Amino acid sequence: MLPRAVLATALAAIISAFAAPLASADQVPSPWSWSDYGPALRDVSCSTPGDCVAVGQRGMVLRSTPGADDRLAWSRIPLEYPEELDGVACTKAFCLAVSNTRTAAATYASKVFRSTDDGESWSDGVALPAAGPTKSRSALALACAGDCYAVGPGGGVWRSTDQGRKWDDLELPPKPASFNRIVCPDDGTCVAVGGEAVGSSAVIDGAKVTAVDLPPGTGKGIEALACDSDKRCTATDGLGKYMSLSIPSKSWGKVKLFPKATVVSALSCPIEDVCVGLAESVALRTTSLSAAAPEWQRRPLGTLNLDQLDCAHVDCVAVGKAATWFASFDAGFGWDRVNEVGKFDAIQCPASFGDRCVAGGEKDVGVTDTDGKLWSLPLSGDAGLNVKAVNCSGRSECLLLGKTQTLFSTDLVSFASRFATTTDPKGTDALTCVNKEICVGINEGVVYTTLDGAITDWTQNSFPDKATSVACLRGRTDPVTCVATTRDLLSLGTMIQDGGKIRWLWRTTDANPEEGLEAVGCSPGGFCTAVGAGGEILHSDGTDLMHWQELILPDVLEPPEKRPLFKSVACPADGVCLAGGVHGPNAIIASTTNNWSDYSSDEIEGIEGAAPTIKAFGCDSPDRCVAVGSTSLIGTRKRG
Repeated sequence: MLPRAVLATALAAIISAFAAPLASADQVPSPWSWSDYGPALRDVSCSTPGDCVAVGQRGMVLRSTPGADDRLAWSRIPLEYPEELDGVACTKAFCLAVSNTRTAAATYASKVFRSTDDGESWSDGVALPAAGPTKSRSALALACAGDCYAVGPGGGVWRSTDQGRKWDDLELPPKPASFNRIVCPDDGTCVAVGGEAVGSSAVIDGAKVTAVDLPPGTGKGIEALACDSDKRCTATDGLGKYMSLSIPSKSWGKVKLFPKATVVSALSCPIEDVCVGLAESVALRTTSLSAAAPEWQRRPLGTLNLDQLDCAHVDCVAVGKAATWFASFDAGFGWDRVNEVGKFDAIQCPASFGDRCVAGGEKDVGVTDTDGKLWSLPLSGDAGLNVKAVNCSGRSECLLLGKTQTLFSTDLVSFASRFATTTDPKGTDALTCVNKEICVGINEGVVYTTLDGAITDWTQNSFPDKATSVACLRGRTDPVTCVATTRDLLSLGTMIQDGGKIRWLWRTTDANPEEGLEAVGCSPGGFCTAVGAGGEILHSDGTDLMHWQELILPDVLEPPEKRPLFKSVACPADGVCLAGGVHGPNAIIASTTNNWSDYSSDEIEGIEGAAPTIKAFGCDSPDRCVAVGSTSLIGTRKRG
């Protein structure tokens, strides 16, 4: 008997002789628009308890809405990568936000934007004038108490006496400085800190800027700053140390160590003697800052995403990567997750569920009731999840198929275990469902089937190769019909029941992929598309799944290494498909409305050198989809 690899190669050669010729398709303007609702939030400011505004990548603004049904809402200041919002300061009357880049470029010309409706809408940006001997116009942080101030990495300090409408540069001390944080504990009195190779600090009285030397033993720069009174501010460095500044005497006190030398990257001190800090995965708080040896309590957070926080009295908000927003109502002792975008590999958004989608991934299960704009994580940080398929038969009744485990929930709060496809630690990657009861999984050489939603053990049949993905025609049970991809071939399977026993018939189609297939998806009417490396698109016409057309995007003449790598596909309607992947430094979403007779292409620029990963699409209609992976992208299609 020939080895499997030899047999597959020979079979592919035979099939290629009968395969359909390589097709071509024109590229047309995209009818889709995509918005990223998983940006990193760089700063947050709370004017009063429960009234907070956070700003971040691409000008995204996430704000709390006291008294509204939804606790959070989005707005946006139009910015293009690499521009983003790095600092925000809110009073009861207005908010200011400042633009920069994540690299904190001292050569960047920052603008300050103004809102008078708690961040719902923003004025056009006001450019900062040149400041200091380096003529810096770059700012990272803002603070307001009476007057407003901005500071930046080039050492610039600016003041506005009219609530941010106009800015004046202030005369600076001769010593070079770099600032990334500023706090104003009293009208006209502020403290600024920062530095990278050399730490910097200054006290600002009205228009006068006075440099203050940092104490010996301080790290190379200051990470965070907060003031618990108009007489004292506390700063942290990047080596697990902190120190307090006496504002009247303009002098820093003794350097102290946090417990276990924990590096605190953000700090807020809303009440005298009370401070709350953020570390890598915990919050630290003290209610005895004035003591010779303050006691700092470590409080668990359950996420690594939080980077900045602010408190108003005892209400605190912490924000960070993946649009994460945590809230505390007892000065940092207990924390609730309000929003966080998980890393997902599968998603379902049935039209009957309204704006609800359910998603799962390697460690998280997520639920959104805003069509992907805001997310809760009923399961988070569970290393054993590895969800590959989500199958919901009601708004809260869902079956989650993972590589090594299966979960079922009737409320999306608690989850019960059901039978997994296999006890093999390698698990099963290719998983999908036909309806509420029938689901299919394939790994190397085996196809698994359940007829009762995995309440009992899965049956096993043979499969001719190692599958990379599988898609079944939704709701079709007479017979159950599925398409499975391998690296080299595409197979059509039909399932029959014979005397209570399940049997599968797998036939190799005429598809002849060049580079290797990664994913397959099918519309309700049986139009299927398989995608892979080298810009590979294979599609059927909805009448015969044994015959496929091949298309290379964006151009058959382009070298394979420069073509897209497609990793996901969905077909929400007959002839309407989306394929997601990466193209160089960017994410790419290719789409068609006529079964690839022509196609469109949208590229989403990477952030900080990393392209967003697109692992799955959840579509509640042919005109609205949520793409998930490393973020949450909402797409809407305009017909016309």
